[in-house]
Amino acid sequence: MNLIKIFILTVSLHLISYAELINIDNIANEAKKQNKQLLIFFHMTRCGSCKKMIKNSIENLEIRKQISKDFIYIDMNINNDDSVVYKNFKGTIHNFARSFDIHLYPSTIFIGLDNEVKYHLVGYRDKEVFSTIIEYVSTKSYKTMDLELFINEKEFKN
Repeated sequence: MNLIKIFILTVSLHLISYAELINIDNIANEAKKQNKQLLIFFHMTRCGSCKKMIKNSIENLEIRKQISKDFIYIDMNINNDDSVVYKNFKGTIHNFARSFDIHLYPSTIFIGLDNEVKYHLVGYRDKEVFSTIIEYVSTKSYKTMDLELFINEKEFKN
């Protein structure tokens, strides 16, 4: 019986050692110094739409350049055991997602320099649509128009 307890304790300690602390307060402070917003991408390990968005949008070279220009990117796999600290929150990534009322994946939130959510995106977006949304948030167009109007004006200019 003691051997089983020791085994369970050893495995638990091994798993705990791989868990990290993601301090979004520190990341947000660094973003502010760089005059960048936060882009937090929530996804799940076995989610087909999540995998597709990572492959087709998040990992796309043009999108990566666009993101790195105006944002600090934070990857949040809710199946990981990492802990998150942000404002008054401390807990798992999964509970962190729930604190933003996120229940569907993939989900993306954009947080401005004032540490407030500026835009919340639920579901898969291909690279063209995702690029437009990144532009919408990075130009702070959400202050003066909704996304649909932004897209219409962008199409009109082209």
